[in-house]
Amino acid sequence: MPTAEDIDAVLWQLLGRLGEVDDDLRALLPSQRTIEARCPDIDYVRYAEWRRGAVVVLDEPPARRADIRISVRSDDLMDIVSGDLPFARAYATNRVRLDASMTDLLRLRAVL
Repeated sequence: MPTAEDIDAVLWQLLGRLGEVDDDLRALLPSQRTIEARCPDIDYVRYAEWRRGAVVVLDEPPARRADIRISVRSDDLMDIVSGDLPFARAYATNRVRLDASMTDLLRLRAVL
């Protein structure tokens, strides 16, 4: 089972990919959203904010509920990042849960 440090490293690597999208895809993404990333099997929760093309880690939870909430077991997250588990299959089989507005889900689908 991965440790919280392992998850921290791969999670921010995965979120960092959002900052590497080309300008056409970046235009589809919202200018600012708060993100909650959770691995419930190891009691891991981190918060970040998407700000105009960059992911900024938050030291404290946001004052209100995060705009985009992602929940995934630690083993599944490691498999997604390594390429052993395609994100679309993980999402379709409820191994990844995304809670966001319909608009944000459609935007994320274009990127993920």
